[in-house]
Amino acid sequence: MPLTYSPLTYICNKSILSGIFPDSLTFTVTKPILKKGNILKPINYRPISLLMSFSKVFENALYIRLTEQFYSNMLLLGNQFGFRKGIATEDAIFKLTNKILNVLNNKTMASSIFCDLEKAFDSVNHNLLLSKLRYHGMC
Repeated sequence: MPLTYSPLTYICNKSILSGIFPDSLTFTVTKPILKKGNILKPINYRPISLLMSFSKVFENALYIRLTEQFYSNMLLLGNQFGFRKGIATEDAIFKLTNKILNVLNNKTMASSIFCDLEKAFDSVNHNLLLSKLRYHGMC
């Protein structure tokens, strides 16, 4: 076991339990990365934060805990395909194609709505998101 393992574990656990991340570890360098489009329009850039190494370790530890929480409390829906281990875009396409074929075979009607969620995070109601996280004991 590396010598740094125990202090890092202690700091991560303390931070998760208290809900406080040490200010001294929040230093980041933010760089604008062009998404697409005109390079002169700021709206076409997204910020990328370069984190300290410890912040990356903490983020990974938190990701593991949140993922376990989601799975153990069955909080992910069957139609949630993004950001899940072992599930890819192809799975979503297969599921949709299978449903369409079943409808066609049964000669019934179907409808579908497709939404382009570009800049979706910018439109999230953060207060509502936090209240849902609190309700499920994650915040």
